[in-house]
Amino acid sequence: MTFNIHKLIRILVWLLVVHVTVVSYAGRSHFVTTELKIRNGMQGLKRPEIVYHCHAINSGLDYGWRRATKPPLGHSFHVLLEGGEKLEEEIHRCHFRSVLGTADVDIRMTAIDAEICNFKKACAIHEVTPEGITFDGKEWNFEERYPRLIPKKYLEAKWKPWPRRTSRSSGGQGSGRRPSGSQ
Repeated sequence: MTFNIHKLIRILVWLLVVHVTVVSYAGRSHFVTTELKIRNGMQGLKRPEIVYHCHAINSGLDYGWRRATKPPLGHSFHVLLEGGEKLEEEIHRCHFRSVLGTADVDIRMTAIDAEICNFKKACAIHEVTPEGITFDGKEWNFEERYPRLIPKKYLEAKWKPWPRRTSRSSGGQGSGRRPSGSQ
């Protein structure tokens, strides 16, 4: 048996590379992507259009104003969540407008929710209906010994009606004109 120094150096370098790779990835968290789905369900209205604006509180992402003109149109926002050792909740604050008024909803997501819903088409949908904003999806049931996802549907927020407009025929006070006959 002959001792080959070059072979020993290659093996040591390979072990060093593997060790550095494993140690560098051990403390890192992983990221999971999911979708925030909003659907227009304003069936039976003369003007079923909805307008909404969503932004993420923790990450500061602003998704901008969106419009869904007819049911069942809507949008899906791709959300990147951080998992691993740091399991933080991402809150998406959404403001909705329609002919019925306004509504505000805080949508909370975690990386665990995203991992469970990662390969399913519709894990959770927020549907805008004439009653308000409804959640249609799966939530954790912690009442049992082993928590599991169960399907749920409930109303998240009701519409707040638009404020009433003041009439301008109250003696000309709202229009800036003087009543006729006074100089």
